[in-house]
Amino acid sequence: MEYMTDPVAHSKLLDQIIGQFIELFNEHLKANRAMQELMETSSSLEHHDALIRNHLNRIYSEGDTIDAFELSHKVGRSHINHGVRPSWYLTTYNKIFQAYHSVQKDGAENMPDLEEFRRIWLRDAGDTSDSYHELLIQQHTKESRLLQKSILELDIQARTDPLTEILNRRGFRSEMDRTGGSGLFLLLDLDNFKSVNDLYGHVAGDEVLKKVATGLTSELRKGDLVARIGGDEFSLWLPAPAEMTTDEIRNAVKRILSNIPFSAWNIGISGGLVHRPSPADSFDDLYAKADLALYEAKLNGRFTLCLFETKEILDINPRHWKSGRPEI
Repeated sequence: MEYMTDPVAHSKLLDQIIGQFIELFNEHLKANRAMQELMETSSSLEHHDALIRNHLNRIYSEGDTIDAFELSHKVGRSHINHGVRPSWYLTTYNKIFQAYHSVQKDGAENMPDLEEFRRIWLRDAGDTSDSYHELLIQQHTKESRLLQKSILELDIQARTDPLTEILNRRGFRSEMDRTGGSGLFLLLDLDNFKSVNDLYGHVAGDEVLKKVATGLTSELRKGDLVARIGGDEFSLWLPAPAEMTTDEIRNAVKRILSNIPFSAWNIGISGGLVHRPSPADSFDDLYAKADLALYEAKLNGRFTLCLFETKEILDINPRHWKSGRPEI
C-alpha cells in the first residue's frame, strides 16, 4: 500500500513512527515487571527491537503484496510459545498510534493516511490475536486426544491382569454384569500349583500361569470370557442354552481345557460350575455359588468339577477323555 508518491520519504516517515513506537514499547516494558521478566528469559531487548522493526516495516510497507496473514500468525505463535498474554500484546501494539501522532506533531509532512494505517493495524492485530485462538484450539484438540488415549490405556490396565494379559477380576465383573442370556459360569483353581513354585521358583510359576491363560484363551468363542481372578484361580463365562445335559456341560469344559499341557508341569485343575438360565444373577452371585461348588470339587481330588445346582461331581481329567476333540 502506497501512502505517498515519494517512496523514500514514505520509508523515512515509517522508520520514524516505528522508532518512536519502539521507545514507547520499551518504556511500557520497564513499567511492567511481569513483561520485563518474560523478556529477560526469552530474548535480549536489542533482538526484540530488531524483530519489531522488521515486522512493522514489512506489514506497513508491503502489506498488500506479501502474505501478511502468515507474518501475523508467526508473531502469534511466538507469543504463545513464550507465554505472552494477548492483553499485553494489544496494549503495547496500540501505542503505535501514539507514535504516529508524536511524529505528526513534530511537523512531518505527507504522513501516511491514518485510516489506511488503522486498517493495516486492525488486520495485523486481528490476525495475530486469531492465531492465539486457532493454536489453542489445535493444542486443546491434541491434548484431548492424548487424554482420551491415556484414559483408554488406564482403563485397559485397570481391567487387565498384568501377568497373563487377560481380564482381571474387575474387568471380568464389568463384562459379566453387561452380559445377557443364559450360560455357564466356571471357577477354576489349579491343583498342585504350589509345588511348581516350591520346586522351580516363582518365575517358573508365572510362566505356568501364562501358559494356562493362553490355553484357556485359545478355545474361546464369540461371547466367551476368561479372567485370572487372583493367584492360580481363573474364571470363565460361556454363553450356553438354558437347558443342558450333564454330557453337554462336560464337553463344554473339556473344550476349554483341551490346550493346556497339565502333565508337563504335573498339575491338575478343579472347578465349580454354575449354570445360569437367565441374566438374573450378577457376577458376585455367580462367583459365590461357584466358589462353594469349587470347594466341593477340591474335596474329591484333582481334575474334578462340581455342578452347583445338582452337586454332581464330574471327571475332567484329560487322560480319561476318549479320542477326538470334545465338542458342544
